[in-house]
Amino acid sequence: MSSNESANAGAFTGRRRVRRTRRTVLVADTLARVFITLGGIGTIAAVSLVCVFLVWVVVPLFWPASIAPRARVSLAALAGPDRPVHVAVDEYVNVAWLVTRAGDLVACRLDTGAELMRRKLYDGAQLVAWSFALRDGHVALAGDDATIRLGRIGFASSFVPASEVEAELGALSPGDLAAWRGGVVQRMAEGPYRLQQLQVELDAPLQIEADSGIALVDLSISPKGRVLALLTRAGELRIAQVTERKNLLTGQTVTRLREGRVPVALPEDRLPDRLLLAGLGDTVLLTWSDGRLQRYDTRVATNPVWAETVDLLAEPDARLTQVEFLVGKTSLVAGDSLGRTRVWFCTKPADATTVDGAVLVQAHDLPAGDAAVVALAPSARSRVLAVGYGDGTACLFHVTSQRLLTRTPTAPQVPTWLALTMAPKDDALVSFAQQDCTVWSVHAPHPEITWAAILGRVHYEGSQRPEHVWQSSSGTDDFEEKYGLMPLVFGTLKATLYSMLFAVPLAVLAAIYTSEFLHPRIKARVKPTIEVMASLPSVVLGFLAALFFAPLVEGVLPACLTALVTVPFAFLLGASLWQLLPVSRTDRGRHLRLLGMLGALPAGLLLAATAGPVVERWLFAGDIMAWLDGRDGTGVGAWVFFLLPLSALLVAGGGSRWLPRRAAAAEPTARQIAFGSLVRFLGGSGLAVLLAWGAAVALTALGWDPRGTLVGTYVQRNSLIVGAMMGFAVIPIIYTIADDALSAVPESLRAASLASGATPWQTAVRIVIPTAMSGLFSAMMVGLGRAVGETMIVLMAAGNTPVMELNIFNGFRTLSANIATELPEAVANSTHYRMLFLAALMLFAITFAVNSLAEVIRLRFRRRAYQL
Repeated sequence: MSSNESANAGAFTGRRRVRRTRRTVLVADTLARVFITLGGIGTIAAVSLVCVFLVWVVVPLFWPASIAPRARVSLAALAGPDRPVHVAVDEYVNVAWLVTRAGDLVACRLDTGAELMRRKLYDGAQLVAWSFALRDGHVALAGDDATIRLGRIGFASSFVPASEVEAELGALSPGDLAAWRGGVVQRMAEGPYRLQQLQVELDAPLQIEADSGIALVDLSISPKGRVLALLTRAGELRIAQVTERKNLLTGQTVTRLREGRVPVALPEDRLPDRLLLAGLGDTVLLTWSDGRLQRYDTRVATNPVWAETVDLLAEPDARLTQVEFLVGKTSLVAGDSLGRTRVWFCTKPADATTVDGAVLVQAHDLPAGDAAVVALAPSARSRVLAVGYGDGTACLFHVTSQRLLTRTPTAPQVPTWLALTMAPKDDALVSFAQQDCTVWSVHAPHPEITWAAILGRVHYEGSQRPEHVWQSSSGTDDFEEKYGLMPLVFGTLKATLYSMLFAVPLAVLAAIYTSEFLHPRIKARVKPTIEVMASLPSVVLGFLAALFFAPLVEGVLPACLTALVTVPFAFLLGASLWQLLPVSRTDRGRHLRLLGMLGALPAGLLLAATAGPVVERWLFAGDIMAWLDGRDGTGVGAWVFFLLPLSALLVAGGGSRWLPRRAAAAEPTARQIAFGSLVRFLGGSGLAVLLAWGAAVALTALGWDPRGTLVGTYVQRNSLIVGAMMGFAVIPIIYTIADDALSAVPESLRAASLASGATPWQTAVRIVIPTAMSGLFSAMMVGLGRAVGETMIVLMAAGNTPVMELNIFNGFRTLSANIATELPEAVANSTHYRMLFLAALMLFAITFAVNSLAEVIRLRFRRRAYQL
């Protein structure tokens, strides 16, 4: 209807409207409507764009891996009848180097196949055993003359001025390669030329006292230095700690070996096929083709001891074809003739009977191939593993998640042998088959990420069983990333639960009291004071929680636990004593009830401080810290505290049903009613304690001890501290909204209830609260949202440890705190970076789901309120 029509239309009184709406008012009304609409749409769009951005960052985590051929060349160095014993490439996949059985080191270009250099590693002796480190270039070579040479082989990158290169080679186009100075030089898009050269540093041969010769050798670099393991042809295992001393006068470095020896039980007098020394030098593994594995404890290098014998193959017709260590030399990969690849590592169960307390267990079983495993190429930087099969194909796996990433196409013809190596950056796979060398481009930026690894239990290296773990960084380069989000989700829910348990009863009861029982003049001062609490910065609350309250509570923990009982008891006892006063005095002193209530708080705290040592002696064996550790006492004390609220509710509910049937025939006086109420309260309190004690004794007799689950070892920054401080931050929000909802209930409903003979308390419980339930529930949900997203209090007072424990005395880490802690250190677009955005998206989803459910429940309460 237009403004003119509106002016001419009759009002509900039947009189015509004389005045017209001014144009400025109409314009202002239109503009307000437009801006309000745009503001609402903009708010929805902003929230939606946040969600879209989070999804946009997270989606690449789940993109599938791909592999494609980049180049294929023929290498003359592979023309011999024997396959090389080791192959490797540089980080830019420009040069490959290999070692032949004859002891020749050969470097070749991967774009043309041309040979760059050839060098004899062992002069005057035949190479019989070798060991090549996966990532640091350390090598150990054994000759048939019972000597060993230690050293390093690897690529060195340097940048050369353009003038120096162009003077000899002429100008190269950006990206072009050229052989120069025994290496490969490449022109960069900007700046100087990059030169890749293979550097070889070998020590003088070490003579080993072994008349029978050396059969197998392996080398590891431990924190104490180089550790060497070798097996002689006579079946003697030797472990040597390599020490070097430099003569200050001559400058000559003398290398010495501190050896330990142990004879090996050889099945059918057959030497093992492989010898593998663990990364720390504390374990030696010997494997045979029939799947037999012998493990030796070499923690004391001078005294190796047999630890256990394990069968790596359950099927008698299978043969062990390949074994290798993953990066870090802890997890053993075993490939067999049936195309299966399995991963083993040592764990330390409580019932282990081995000398070192460790047991080698199978942790992962990768998808099987169609032919026998003939090559294994572990990554030097992650848990990615390339597996080559007898039919010429290769598969890429991520070991921890047991995920098949991608595979090469079927080979046109089956090669006689196949060798694989992963590029140092995991961006390429190089396969060697006879004289052919194929470079495969690999795109697998986030191989460890699957929904099962994020939300499920994963068997990580060294753990006894699959578990939820978040650990995004470590002090070692061979770290196994652990991106399980469940500990963070658990911590978020745990923090929210404890804070709401603390905040909701206090805030809602305070709102009910101020709205229904407090004088309006006093309420006008109390409510703003409570609302001022919301202005306290969370970082200040976190600072106080971490540096003041956490140490304070640790020193008086029994008194703090006792206060959870004595403070409510003091308030209820004060209410019962107030009823004993004459009605005339209670009416005149009604305005003093608030002071009386405030006085009950210090009375309850004083009672807790007095009773705390007694409670510790009776319930917690005299030392609550030792009791929490499980060293003293039984679980009765914890069960008493857990069951006391439930027993109090049972006693109160039972009393309300039992007392009316015992009412006296004559009408009692007010004083008699008050005295009877006090007696019932004291008797019910004692009965509740006895009931809780009896149930606690019964549960303990059944063997149910809450220590280790609901309670446990005390950590100074724990859930109890966080729950109290977060509750303090949430209380003002819940209180304000709840008070407004209660105050919005029409006074006519209160007046009707009071006129019908109901007491103010009955009116509040049966009329006001049900009517305002939708508002009260909204207040709780707003407080819940505030608690879910809290960062600083949790970050400073929760210990910041991503553990999944119900223990109220232990810490945790939430999604928001984890993002705040680790995002500044995360590399852009890395797996860690995107996983933090996934944590943010999960927090967004949790909040959205909770708010949606809360809105449905709020509307249900609102419909019920309309029916009153």
